[in-house]
Amino acid sequence: MSVHFNIAITKEILEQSKNCGHQSPENGTHCAIAIALKDIFPDVYVAADCMYPFGNADDECKKVSIPLPPIARQFAKLFDGFYLTPGLRLLLPAFEFPIEIHDEVINMINIDDLHGVINSSSFRVEEISVQQCHR
Repeated sequence: MSVHFNIAITKEILEQSKNCGHQSPENGTHCAIAIALKDIFPDVYVAADCMYPFGNADDECKKVSIPLPPIARQFAKLFDGFYLTPGLRLLLPAFEFPIEIHDEVINMINIDDLHGVINSSSFRVEEISVQQCHR
């Protein structure tokens, strides 16, 4: 099973994250994309081309990654490029991007937490698809 979520980078998130890398110590946990994902994955770490939903550390569950779509990677590159001039980050447009959460990751999420996220108004579930096993 996989679940598709649209993640919204709002103007409020841009405001919260504008000092990422400038005044806050850790880019991967304080950037706009990470802040937008915190409701689903409180320990999220965002890298250049993927995100680590359970943090960026050595234990096995933290090695699980979810690729970022091209629009999110392009946004991250622009966002990171403005680290010396954080006020310019506020000029970036609000936008949404999709992520696909596969069953490997879903199995690691507390189901009560996921239920709360699906019912929240800040996320939209675009599609739930069930993959059948072929024997």
